Amino acid sequence: MEIVCANCNTKVTTSFNLIYKYYTCFSCHSNYKFDNGINNFLDKQSNTAFPSLLKIGAKGVFNEEEYTVVSFSSRKNKENEIWFEYNLISPSDKRLFLIEDCGHWILEKEIDTKEITKSTGLTYKGIEYRKYETGKSQESYRCGFFNYKFDSNFSHYEEYINPPFCLSIEHDDKKKYYHGEHISRDKIKKIFNIDNLRAREGTGMVQPFYYNLTHVFTIFIIAILAITALHIFFYSQSKEQLVYQDVFDLNQVNKKELYTDVFELKGPIAPLSIDVLSNVDNSWMTTDFALINQETDETVYFTKDLEYYHGYSEGENWTEGSNNDEFNICGVSEGKYKIMILSNKDETDTNNTSLNVKIYWGKPDNWNLYVTIFIFLAIGALLYFIKNSFESRRWEDSYYSPYKKE
Repeated sequence: MEIVCANCNTKVTTSFNLIYKYYTCFSCHSNYKFDNGINNFLDKQSNTAFPSLLKIGAKGVFNEEEYTVVSFSSRKNKENEIWFEYNLISPSDKRLFLIEDCGHWILEKEIDTKEITKSTGLTYKGIEYRKYETGKSQESYRCGFFNYKFDSNFSHYEEYINPPFCLSIEHDDKKKYYHGEHISRDKIKKIFNIDNLRAREGTGMVQPFYYNLTHVFTIFIIAILAITALHIFFYSQSKEQLVYQDVFDLNQVNKKELYTDVFELKGPIAPLSIDVLSNVDNSWMTTDFALINQETDETVYFTKDLEYYHGYSEGENWTEGSNNDEFNICGVSEGKYKIMILSNKDETDTNNTSLNVKIYWGKPDNWNLYVTIFIFLAIGALLYFIKNSFESRRWEDSYYSPYKKE
């Protein structure tokens, strides 16, 4: 079917015949009424400041069926908020509607009112929708093919949402229900092969969040349970081993490198625990260690300080520090090792003459498990905060916002 505007000769072509009553030229904005096979000129609209992004006659495929854009209209409510509606028709007379509001797109279709049930909001196909907005809107501009005459009077509308879905109700001659779903700008670009779409502003009415938080939390819970089970399994398989123990005379070995005999570790990866004890008394000592893998020559260095001070002041006894401590080297795998020990004590402390060292492998340690669980919980809390902030922005202009403070 081909339509030619009598005033500007602009041509519109569709691949199938349309049944329509009114036509508005998108070029010169002339209004026509179709009667007895003839387009009769009615009047002209003023130019709009918001031209149609999808041209009349543009084609796109939805649900494996080709649709043609047959009309475009802009609407505004009493708060002067403006949005745009595109009517799309397939050769089999199926109809879809594309709504663009501040760069956010929704694909809608009319549904049977019998499929809607009322609850605290509205329910459609088992999904409950919360009321988002009610108001009155008017058509401010149009172009393309229509079955109704241009009418600037206000009509009532309602919006219910459960992102990325929505239910829209229009109150004209009778109630009409529409079910909509968010569609991304990238999909619109791809479907219609265009690039000049308006940038998004704010958070869309049914714009989906970046990820499904329920799915993320489910994955986190499964991961925590799996990690905990593996932790329990590996520690149930491992047995604590005392791999080295000795007492050193600090009068002879202070500031000298000592090496333990080579010891062999057998079993799953486990932490190596080192317990140091020295009779520091109002003094300090530092001990350097080096764990040396005899098979790979890989060496790990670490240091442990012991300090213990005490006294009496202002009528009270006080103490600070300790003369023994324990620390772990995480993730030590099986193999043959030896350890270098280098002690350095306070030279003024003549009473401290010994250093007691005990080395265990496979000693149960839940620290890594606790850290892992904490990281999951911290990330979960952060994602929840981001999601809550996102939803708060979505509802900030809605009278029905669940985030408004009383």
